Amino acid sequence: MAKNLTAYLLSLFILACEQPFDPRAPLDAQMVVFSILSTDRDVQFVRVQGTYMAPDVDAASYTSDNSVKDAIVSIRASNGVYFTRDTLLARPDTGRYKFPLYAYVLNPFTPERGRSYEVIVQSASRGQAFATVIVPGQPTLSIPTYETKRVLENSRNYADNVPLLFPVVLSPNAKGYVARLLLYYDVLKAKQWEEERVEIPVMSADPSRYGLYLPRYPQMALIPSTSEVGIVFRNGYYNAVIRNVRYVYPSNRIIFKWATFVLLQADRNLYDYFSVTHAGRDPWSIRLDEAMVSRMEGGLGIVGAYTLDSLVNILPSNFWGNQ
Repeated sequence: MAKNLTAYLLSLFILACEQPFDPRAPLDAQMVVFSILSTDRDVQFVRVQGTYMAPDVDAASYTSDNSVKDAIVSIRASNGVYFTRDTLLARPDTGRYKFPLYAYVLNPFTPERGRSYEVIVQSASRGQAFATVIVPGQPTLSIPTYETKRVLENSRNYADNVPLLFPVVLSPNAKGYVARLLLYYDVLKAKQWEEERVEIPVMSADPSRYGLYLPRYPQMALIPSTSEVGIVFRNGYYNAVIRNVRYVYPSNRIIFKWATFVLLQADRNLYDYFSVTHAGRDPWSIRLDEAMVSRMEGGLGIVGAYTLDSLVNILPSNFWGNQ
């Protein structure tokens, strides 16, 4: 009896092994909507795709076009409804997908600060999905202090640890922000002037010498409860960047034109999406401790918004970095 039972269990095990095993769950067919509204351009894009199942466990093996092309995409505001049109965009990387990007575009249209917008997608084959976004309001960018202006315009006369301070009051309806300091210059190449820019880091692998080896740049951060922040860069990195530009172009004419402080404010949707997708920056995170962020009703995806503001400090014609 025991032998018969063992043989029976063994036969069940063998039959079970012959069944193909697929660790993937069944495909949950949904629309996936992606759109980031921005105040720094007069054209807005909405991407609408469908979920897909790759032919094997390698997601990159899927190379088909899963764009939803029968959608009616609109942006609803308090003053009316705006309808997009479909368009094709050149794909910057054709290594995986060989066809252009299919998107819905609204042009001209620039969202207003502090206002609410609803992105609505209606598809005969996929149903309806929508999401609401509130564009961050106007921040207050204070003119740099007299000391900061003097350092920007004559930086080699100041110590490396001297701060470049930019006081900011952020919008209360924004959730995240990132501030950058950019240096613009013209360089003469083969009798043709070309404009270039370089970003000032906030840290590097050798902070004691303000070197540019493994530089670190500002990252998106959560807005504090007071909404007031002081953005600080150091003169040592500012000078290091100027010297590096001169090193890259030792025999070219260079004219440094202006230093620009740029502030990006992200709404709640965009900040939460960024926070989850960049969870790897947290040394204590294994990227499984936060759920996927999707603000879409009736589908998946992200509809967010950001604003972009800047302060420009013109550099003197006799700036020491010119050559």
